[in-house]
Amino acid sequence: MIDTAVIILNWNGREHLDLCLRSVYQQTYSKYQVVFVDNGSSDKSVDFVEAKFSSATIIRNRKNYGFAEGNNIGIRQALHNQDIKYIVTLNNDTEVHPDWLKYLMETAANDEKIGAVSSKMLFFDQRNVIDSAGDFLMSGSLKTVTRGYREEDIGQYNKTEECFSARAGAALYRRQMLEEIVLDDEYFDSHFFAYVEDTDLSIRARLAGWKIVYEPKAIVYHKVAATTKLISHDFRRYQSGRNRIFTAIKNFPVRLWPLAIRNTKSVDEDYQMSVIEELKLFLRIAGSVLISLPRLLSQRKKIRSASTVSSGELYSWIKKFSI
Repeated sequence: MIDTAVIILNWNGREHLDLCLRSVYQQTYSKYQVVFVDNGSSDKSVDFVEAKFSSATIIRNRKNYGFAEGNNIGIRQALHNQDIKYIVTLNNDTEVHPDWLKYLMETAANDEKIGAVSSKMLFFDQRNVIDSAGDFLMSGSLKTVTRGYREEDIGQYNKTEECFSARAGAALYRRQMLEEIVLDDEYFDSHFFAYVEDTDLSIRARLAGWKIVYEPKAIVYHKVAATTKLISHDFRRYQSGRNRIFTAIKNFPVRLWPLAIRNTKSVDEDYQMSVIEELKLFLRIAGSVLISLPRLLSQRKKIRSASTVSSGELYSWIKKFSI
């Protein structure tokens, strides 16, 4: 009986789909279905999948709903089947090891309080170089950073252990957890559109008492930023900076909010901005936060009222998961 849905979100990623889907269909774990969600592509991605991977459930969105809502659409469709106990999200610019899904499932089965499992992601073209060994917190900040980025993989992160956040580019989510933390019929916050939405979901899961775990044996080869490179640097910087503040307002005590503003750089670290450009970015983010504040505070009230985590435990996360 199928118990897992692997959701692959696509936006004009036709060139990546053959390798990605072939690797997914070669998994040693067999009790899964593939849900292919297309965000209004213009490159005939859907035609290709229909012709070559006809067993996949295909969802055609009329427009680009972004990473958050695009995945939500797939999750809602998958969860109509009551037999589905796990949702797995996977970037389209990946190739997965044949045992990838098996190890995600085994780790989740080890502890019923594990709400999400994050994969070990390696560079596609440099398979001994780490893209992600779990998401943690930058010291003194609420900025999530990927552990091990661009380090040679020599086994230094080969321990199954808790991480702060599951990276949705290749992560497993337990159905029960998703149904507990769903907010306004959304799993990922659609207002985020793209970037940091997986951190927000992971924090909400933690506040509800769930664990987030990194599994190093679940290996994914990632063509880093193959889709987001189609998007401007300014958009990425704006989205990541704004969404980090959204996340803080929704989930953290007020006294920690300033930590979300520290170090506004979150992507494209090597992309330099002038002082004027930085100021314009800050003002644009501030304007969006102010406009969104009523919604964020309403969400915050719902999240905090359902939280099972003490203030002391929440503050301990800052130290526990800082790197």
